[in-house]
Amino acid sequence: MFLADGGGGGVSSPPEFGQRKLKVDPSAIPQARKAFEKALAEFDEKIEQAVYALPTKPWAQDPISSETSKAFNEQTSDKALAALKSYKKQLIGVIDQLRMIEEQYRMTEGDNAAMWGTRLRDQG
Repeated sequence: MFLADGGGGGVSSPPEFGQRKLKVDPSAIPQARKAFEKALAEFDEKIEQAVYALPTKPWAQDPISSETSKAFNEQTSDKALAALKSYKKQLIGVIDQLRMIEEQYRMTEGDNAAMWGTRLRDQG
């Protein structure tokens, strides 16, 4: 499994923005899907805890920490939450695409060992 940036040879930095394509060998699709599902579950667990801590509260109960907390909440927390929601949406999109690709391969190839490899039945 690897990310394809559409480039040729040579050394270059990946683009900061834009769509990147995930290329997965058919036999690795079930394992890749499970890896992304695990990442999503871990993400949800950690983010639930982090979101509970937002917005921040004045930690010293004084005017300085109150102003700092207010500025952080106004300038950062909304952007951070939006970025996290976007990342989660991307994870879900990858999982959905892998499921769809897996279903398409199964419709056309069934459980053909040459296409899926012998590990497919073990991965269920």
